Amino acid sequence: MAKSRIILSRCCIYYIHALVMFSMIVLVIAGPPPPRDDELEEYCLMHRFDKLPGGLRFTKEVVSTEYANVGAFKAIHCCLRGYRSIEWYKDDRPYPWPGALSHFILFPESANQTIYTRAARVSDAGIYSCRARNDTDTLSSDISLGIVGEDSSGYTGKPLPTYKPISQLVPFGDAARLFCEAYLGKVDLPDAKNSVTWTKAGSNITFSNTGRVSNHRVSREDDQIVGCYLEIESTIPEDYGEYECRISNGADEEMTLSAYIYRREPHFDFGLRSGSWRKALLFAVLGLVLFVSIGAFFVRCWLPMAVICHNKFQKSTENDGKEFDAVVCYHEKDAALAVNTLIPTLKTKYNYKCSTLELTHLTRNWNLEIGSSASSSRRVIVILSPNALENEWTDTKVTQALKQLSLISNQVVVIILNELSNVAAFAKSTGHCVDAACADGIVLDKMTILRWKVDSEKDTGGYKFWCRLRLALPPVRSTPTESSPDFQTRCQSVAMIVQNNNKSTPQKTQSRESLEVLV
Repeated sequence: MAKSRIILSRCCIYYIHALVMFSMIVLVIAGPPPPRDDELEEYCLMHRFDKLPGGLRFTKEVVSTEYANVGAFKAIHCCLRGYRSIEWYKDDRPYPWPGALSHFILFPESANQTIYTRAARVSDAGIYSCRARNDTDTLSSDISLGIVGEDSSGYTGKPLPTYKPISQLVPFGDAARLFCEAYLGKVDLPDAKNSVTWTKAGSNITFSNTGRVSNHRVSREDDQIVGCYLEIESTIPEDYGEYECRISNGADEEMTLSAYIYRREPHFDFGLRSGSWRKALLFAVLGLVLFVSIGAFFVRCWLPMAVICHNKFQKSTENDGKEFDAVVCYHEKDAALAVNTLIPTLKTKYNYKCSTLELTHLTRNWNLEIGSSASSSRRVIVILSPNALENEWTDTKVTQALKQLSLISNQVVVIILNELSNVAAFAKSTGHCVDAACADGIVLDKMTILRWKVDSEKDTGGYKFWCRLRLALPPVRSTPTESSPDFQTRCQSVAMIVQNNNKSTPQKTQSRESLEVLV
């Protein structure tokens, strides 16, 4: 019984010794736990941005430059949210790194947002990059690490900025936030202390850590890196302007970093998230409105634009040896339309040189009647009405008249005063092409047919009619003024035409009878 107790006690002693030895071996191999566990875990949980939109985002300012003293503890942070993975790189080489390149390792308790080393070395200097991803987006940031000091006694030089404040556009009434930070190292003087404060430029007012406008001082790594947040809960007009961040190591070294808070004017905001159906619907509506606007502009303005281009870029015919731009042919009973409306408008408003020719009822001889006058004109304009066809507006009569006009060598513009029912049959029988796209303008080979719609006694034709007529006539480069001699001459010629037309002369009847006898 005693021997068994002795054996049991010896076994317990051996077990305790083994456990102690195992613990020492584990401690030697793994090393002591990393210092400042609370600092590493809480860094990305403190002072985060408020009201962040959804998706992958940085949750606080990302420091652009870091500094460390030789042999001192150093941590680098990249605080994010909404990510699926974070990858760390040093000089574009992915983690893990060999000791010759970097001694930094991941801190898993911070969800890989932090890397650290217990003793920084000169070889650790370089550019560290964190790259975060989710299913759709990627965010990355570069952090430059510099090693300062030749030994572990600490850095005592001038402040080195790690994050410079960025100016902001803030709408009236919204919150604003500025941040600055610098590496100050250690100060050996007993009364010296690292400090950082925000002030309004040109003002000696200091901000407390409470209230609508407040300062929040932060520090890390044994107070060697200090920073300060300036937070404004709701901006008022007096809050806009320049702010200064003053950083001091308590000795003779001090620096000032400045930033502005500008006022952003209100703008129309749809509040759409990226990729939402509202955004797609918005673009669809905008595209539809743009398409309809372009279509309406084209329908409304294409004819005037075509006339401008026609007169501007079409080859001029002024030096072709012909005296007139057009000869206007009409029947005696259509003289009012021709002499009182058509010819004055062409001459005085649109600067065309026109002559006149009165036609007979003999449509089968119109090509002979018009031929002599057409030789001195660039175009032939014929007013075709039931009066010109002896009040017989039939397909046969119209076809006969159009066939006669198609024999004229000039370009012919036919202005009809009645509905044209069977133009397609005429075009098919003569082998001409019909442009059926325009209801009031049917273009045949060397012939343009325009419809004159008389709605009242004072009707002068529609705007589209005049545009189509001008497109069928030669280009005109300039428009005469009322004071020019050419304008006055044309007005006199038009007046003479009106006077001659009002006179009932027997010569017209005699010449018409002579022509009928000749035929």
